[in-house]
Amino acid sequence: MNDDQSHARRVDLPNSRPCFVCGEDNPAGLKTRFYVEDGVVKAPLRPEPHHCGYENVVHGGIVAAILDETMGWAAARATGRMFFTGELTVRYLRPTPGDRELTASAEVVRVTSRLTEAKGVLTDADGVEYARSKGRFVPLSAEATLAVDDALLYRGDEERVFEHLRAELEASQESS
Repeated sequence: MNDDQSHARRVDLPNSRPCFVCGEDNPAGLKTRFYVEDGVVKAPLRPEPHHCGYENVVHGGIVAAILDETMGWAAARATGRMFFTGELTVRYLRPTPGDRELTASAEVVRVTSRLTEAKGVLTDADGVEYARSKGRFVPLSAEATLAVDDALLYRGDEERVFEHLRAELEASQESS
């Protein structure tokens, strides 16, 4: 196997300024950057003390938030639409330590015209699982998706998940 094949291909996804999970201007937020590696959406979590409920234990709401958003990006990539969460289930397997880098990973399980289902997991570098999640995501309209996309931050190399929608809307407006 050559060096290019031994490393997984990583593509960054856009982020925003205000979002609690990926917002770079949110002082209380997680400030993560979503990326795709071998088709799986991932997000690093570097907890700060203010993300903990008990000393050195990440609050369950923080765990749920990063899993929710990671699954949402997996759904968006699978369908080309942004979503809102219709249902979220998190199974907490053990206390999540606040003193190490963690990774949320998510994949789509099923896509229908009305819902996209995804699963996620939060692990550390040793592969220890701290939480598993399942979610059902309801798609936004093309117009609402593009409004969200217009507010995202692109630096040049991020995957443009919603460009096909922009092209489709422009084509339909030209033919009208």
